[in-house]
Amino acid sequence: MKKPFFHPILLVCITFAAALPGPLAAQNTRITDLVLTDEVFLELYRGTVASKNRILKHERKSIYDNPVIYSYMLKQGEDIWTLIARSSLNIDTIATLNRVDFIGMLGEGVTVYLSDTLGLFFEKEGSDIQVLADRYSVPPEEVLIVEDPVSPGGELFFLPETRLSFLERTYLTGVVFYAPLIGSESSKFGTRADPFVNREAFHGGIDIAAREKTRVHAARRGSVVFAGESGDYGNLVVIEHELGYHTLYAHLASIGVEAAEAVESGQIIGTVGNTGRSTGPHLHFEIRRFDWKLNPDNIPFFLGTP
Repeated sequence: MKKPFFHPILLVCITFAAALPGPLAAQNTRITDLVLTDEVFLELYRGTVASKNRILKHERKSIYDNPVIYSYMLKQGEDIWTLIARSSLNIDTIATLNRVDFIGMLGEGVTVYLSDTLGLFFEKEGSDIQVLADRYSVPPEEVLIVEDPVSPGGELFFLPETRLSFLERTYLTGVVFYAPLIGSESSKFGTRADPFVNREAFHGGIDIAAREKTRVHAARRGSVVFAGESGDYGNLVVIEHELGYHTLYAHLASIGVEAAEAVESGQIIGTVGNTGRSTGPHLHFEIRRFDWKLNPDNIPFFLGTP
């Protein structure tokens, strides 16, 4: 099961579980077209507009019902911005319900789940309601438990008409990351033919070809948690960022930082090399969240390297 996009820092017991109502069934109705002449979409739209208006007016309902969950398969040319423009939903609701790490994950052919009430969804397992309530300034008694449409049989906490922080939304759009270097992408994220054994294997990052000794920059400010030699990765630097994110820079010729050192976005951390399990000079670059490997190509764009 895919790890959640937003995950509380403290993994502790569910303090208020006894006070919460039981899980509410997630209704899942399929939308055919994102147009108001589609009666199912019109139902969703009426709910999201009413929910959005309450947020804009700083109003809250005395009692929140469980949200109605709709499904829709994105068509050619559609993405998260299409959903937001036509449905009045926001990034926060769509991303947390669908476990989106970067908004580029939502494109043609992807089935997305849409809630008729704006808010935040978190996997119940491993989450603590009091941590969530404190973090997002929601009374614990307003947190609902709903069935998880992404992972049938699972359950979600739902915080109605609550928003992510600015930093969390910034990570979703990917605009916090600088390009680690300018070069051509020679190998993509995902399954590929392993050049050493000539069979398919999973590739957990992207490879950026560049001349040896080309300078490599930190994609985001953070703290170096590893700097040294690491098996197939060769010379490796790992930087820890906010919200459980890490970036990895492998096959370096030289390393210019030390473990526990604080680095700034765009700072030079090493140079391109051919160390470890490598077929030529390049940078192997990974983005992880809670040790889950994410596809850097799902970031709409990187900030330019300084």
